[in-house]
Amino acid sequence: PGFFDPLPDRAELEESFAELLRASQGFEDTLNLARRWTNERRFRAGVHILRHITDADRCGPFLTDLAEVAIAGMQQAVEAEFARRHGRFPGAGYAVIGMGRLGARSLSLRSDLDLITVYEVPEGAVMSDGEKPLSPNDYFIKLTQRLINAITAPTAEGTLYEVDMRLRPSGNAGPLAVSFETFSRYQRENAWTWEHMALTRARVVTGPVGLRARLTQTIAAVLT
Repeated sequence: PGFFDPLPDRAELEESFAELLRASQGFEDTLNLARRWTNERRFRAGVHILRHITDADRCGPFLTDLAEVAIAGMQQAVEAEFARRHGRFPGAGYAVIGMGRLGARSLSLRSDLDLITVYEVPEGAVMSDGEKPLSPNDYFIKLTQRLINAITAPTAEGTLYEVDMRLRPSGNAGPLAVSFETFSRYQRENAWTWEHMALTRARVVTGPVGLRARLTQTIAAVLT
């Protein structure tokens, strides 16, 4: 019922996904449920395009909201699972920047996700507080690896999205996650012109409010 009604807005997607996570029986179940939930809604959007209920351009914002809700849910699940072994950095922040079509809110049905991950830890934080503590750099690089794997790994329900991290500072030669200071300094002092062109589509899609605001201000300052 309602399959051919207008596609849901962001608030409806967030409510639906939160309800889904509450029914999860564990981390692996969360991965499968997220894939089923996302792929069903992408299928619905594809049928809407084929039936001329909407067009691909107008589906772009919906597909972007869908991806962002899924990314946020995966990040929450991965962080909780990762913290069981390695603990957390109290007061730290971890944000995902969407680039390319994700940042421009123009995803297509087959788009991959161009991502950059940025972290921030309180001054003086040396190691996480878990059974197997890690330094900030190692912690957030490994956390990003887990997040990418949670999004891209095939399960019984298929894959969620393909992820491209090549737009991060220093590209494939750089670490998977960078600190806020490293990101800011790189964009001001070392980034190539094409990297600044790519930054015109950058948009912070997850993370604590304060870190998101500082990243948004940094991106705007670099571009202007």
